[in-house]
Amino acid sequence: MSVSAQQPALRWLNLAVLCLPVLVTATLVPWYGLAHGYDAVEWLWFVALMSYCEMSITAGYHRLWSHSSYKAHPLLRILFALGGAFALQNDCITWASDHRRHHLHADDNDQDPYSAGRGFWYSHFGWMLRDYPATRVDLRNAKDLLKDPVLLWQRRHYLALLLAMNIGLPVVIGLVHHDVAGCLLLLGFLRLVMSQQFTYLINSAAHLWGKRTYDPNQTARDNWFIALFTYGEGYHNYHHTFAWDYRNGVRWYHYDPTKWLIKVMQWCRLASDLRQCSSYRIEMTRVAVQFRQALQQCEQLNEASRWREKIESEYHQLVSSLEQWTEVQQAWYQAKSQALSHELQQDIAGIKQRYQQLKQDMQQQRATWQQLLAHVRTVQLTPLSS
Repeated sequence: MSVSAQQPALRWLNLAVLCLPVLVTATLVPWYGLAHGYDAVEWLWFVALMSYCEMSITAGYHRLWSHSSYKAHPLLRILFALGGAFALQNDCITWASDHRRHHLHADDNDQDPYSAGRGFWYSHFGWMLRDYPATRVDLRNAKDLLKDPVLLWQRRHYLALLLAMNIGLPVVIGLVHHDVAGCLLLLGFLRLVMSQQFTYLINSAAHLWGKRTYDPNQTARDNWFIALFTYGEGYHNYHHTFAWDYRNGVRWYHYDPTKWLIKVMQWCRLASDLRQCSSYRIEMTRVAVQFRQALQQCEQLNEASRWREKIESEYHQLVSSLEQWTEVQQAWYQAKSQALSHELQQDIAGIKQRYQQLKQDMQQQRATWQQLLAHVRTVQLTPLSS
C-alpha cells in the first residue's frame, strides 16, 4: 500500500505557515543578531508582545471563549481577538471548537483533534499537518461563539488582521525605533515561533509529564515547569477536571499569570462573573483519588485487610472534618455579611472561634492522612503494628 493511501493528505498551507517562520527564526534571526545585534528596547518589546500574544490565547481563546470561565468587557474582547490573530493559531471560533472537542473526547485517537494517545509529535503540531478526520472543522459545538460579534469580525477579517499584527505592527515599531529588519525578525518571527511552540506544549508535554492529582484516568498532568512557559496553563490535570474554573493554578504559590490578569481585569471592571471551583470540592476530589490509590497499594501489603480498615477509617475522619469545616466557614461568611447588631457580632465571634478550631482539627487530620499515605508507599511489606 502506498504512503498516500496510508496517511491523510498533507495540508500544504499549514505546513508553510508552520515551517517558514521556524526556518527564518533558525537562520536569519541569529545571523542578524550576530551581525547587527538587538538592543534592550527591542528585547523589552519582545517580552511585552510575547506576553500579549500568549495571554490573548490563555485568557482569551482558552478561558474566556472556549470555557466561558468569566465574562469580559467588549474592549478586552477586541484586544484578545487582535492578540489571537497575532498568535497565528487560527480564528478563535475554530480554535475553541477544536479545544472543546479535545475536552469532550480527551485521548480518543478518533475524535480528539490532538490526542496525546498518538504521541508527542502528533499532539504537539503533527495534527495540523494532515487532513485527519478528527481535525476537520466542525463548528456545531460553537453555536454560542457564532453569535459573538467580535469573533465574527475576527473570523471575517482574519487574514488582514494576522498580516497587520505579525508584519505591520513590528514594521511600525521598527520605523519608530529605526531598525525595521531587527524588529521584524525579533518581534515578528522569533516571537511568533516561540509563542506557538509554548502553546503546543500544553497539548503535548502537559499530557506526558507531571502529576495526575485530580483525575488519574486521563493523560492531562499538572506540571509547574510547563506552567512557566505557558503563562499558567501547565496545571493541566486540574484544568481537565474543572475546565470551567478561571484558574489553572489554584494554590497561592502556583505560577498562573493568566489568572492574575483576569483578577486584575475584574478590579478594573473589564471582567466579571469569574467562575471557580470551591475549595471543598477541590480537596474532596484530591483526597478521593488518594483514597482509591491507597486502597490499591495496600493490597500489596501483608495483612491487607487491616491496612484497608485503617485507610478507610482515616479517610472518613478526614472527609467528616472537611465537611464540618466547610459548613462552619459558610455560616461565618454569611453571618459577617449580615452583621448589623451587637448580638450578631457576638454570634460571629462564636462562629469564628468554632471555625478556627475546626480548621486546626482538619489540618491535624490532613497531616495524619498524609503520614498514613507515606507509610503505605514506603513500607510495602511491613505488617501493620498493633
